[in-house]
Amino acid sequence: MDSLTENEIAQIARHQREAGVQRLSCHFSWPEFCDERRCFHQEFVYEVAMFSAACGFPWPDVIRAAVMAKDLFPQLDDLDVPKLLSLLREALPEHLPNLTSVHQHKFTQFLTDTCINRRRLFQAVVGGAANMSIAQLHLEVQLPPTPCPLAQGTDLHEWEHQRHQAELSSMLRHKEEKLQMLREGSRVTLGEVDVPEDEQLDKEGVLALVRAAVRATEGQVLASLNQETSLLSDILQLKLQQAALATGRLHNPVTSNTGQVNLLPDAQAKAKLHTAKAGLRESGNAV
Repeated sequence: MDSLTENEIAQIARHQREAGVQRLSCHFSWPEFCDERRCFHQEFVYEVAMFSAACGFPWPDVIRAAVMAKDLFPQLDDLDVPKLLSLLREALPEHLPNLTSVHQHKFTQFLTDTCINRRRLFQAVVGGAANMSIAQLHLEVQLPPTPCPLAQGTDLHEWEHQRHQAELSSMLRHKEEKLQMLREGSRVTLGEVDVPEDEQLDKEGVLALVRAAVRATEGQVLASLNQETSLLSDILQLKLQQAALATGRLHNPVTSNTGQVNLLPDAQAKAKLHTAKAGLRESGNAV
């Protein structure tokens, strides 16, 4: 122990770990353990001494920290946490009475963390568990089979293209079904014209009923034709979008305030609506 001078401990601090453990151990006798536990004991002393040196302890205090660690290690057998903390509180003032408050705090924190985190290891080593045989169990871990690579995949842009095409087809089918139902259904009803059943009508009475029927049905016909024109325009625009997708020219429909698609006007449908309006006016004037 007397051979461990300030100059010597400074030289040990410059060595690599394995060489430093061996050189520091030469300055102590180790009667506490005569088996593999002696290596644990020597490494513990070295770690405590090197921590002290790294914290900037004066070299005499580094030597005292090593002596304290050598005396402390054999007492780490079968200690619970409260007893361990009590042991550290007693050992610090005895071996290192002149530490500054900063050094004392750092050293106490280091020893507390080290001894508590390795408490079970220290208990096993100091208690003689180093000579016990260890039974090793080999566990076989079975991983799920690796899936085979996909033979075919869909590019993201291609998937978006297909999804857009499917949406257009669905909208087109819906519009065509509505148009078919409109054309097959009745466009006008005469529920708004009162026809007397028991009264004999003269020519003027018949003309008045006809004029009333024309006026009642004109609005219904115009509304029906407007709806048909809108459906035809929607169908035309959807077909144009499908054609644009097929040729790679994407077309973005413009959304109206009502949430429906504003589509290109259909010239034939407009002409049909104009003709129907003119016919209705001529019929009313002729009557």
